Amino acid sequence: MGKRLALIFLLAFTLLEMGVNQSFAATTPDTGPRWDSLSPEIKGVLTPVAPDWDQMPAFQRKRLANAAKHYPQLSPDEQARFRERLPEWAKLPHEQRKEARETYKKFHDLPKEKREVLKKRWQEEKGGATEEKPTPTLLPSHTPVPAR
Repeated sequence: MGKRLALIFLLAFTLLEMGVNQSFAATTPDTGPRWDSLSPEIKGVLTPVAPDWDQMPAFQRKRLANAAKHYPQLSPDEQARFRERLPEWAKLPHEQRKEARETYKKFHDLPKEKREVLKKRWQEEKGGATEEKPTPTLLPSHTPVPAR
């Protein structure tokens, strides 16, 4: 479960870092972009989710299409991370994606020094032993929880 939360956090971090607009409401009555209306460039980025595209909620299709527009501006490492994590992100329930975005916002609102400490600790855990370790979380006071 810890690795899954880390994956969620990183994908949320990547998408939000790209400036994904959070103004799309889940209650939007329109259908969102259909697969056949997307440009070839956006289709190329979103190919991993093509089979499920037309079954996704409209707000999710809009967010993913918006994220795909920013894809060319990403570094090669960020592009690889995006491609790798997109299928998992798209399959997450709405509530888990919402939680990941909120976690990212809390992380982003921390002072830079605390963010760097958490990033370093997460990198150490990610590169550490093969046993699964819990992912550090942020408490409302923005205090990191020690890893066990």
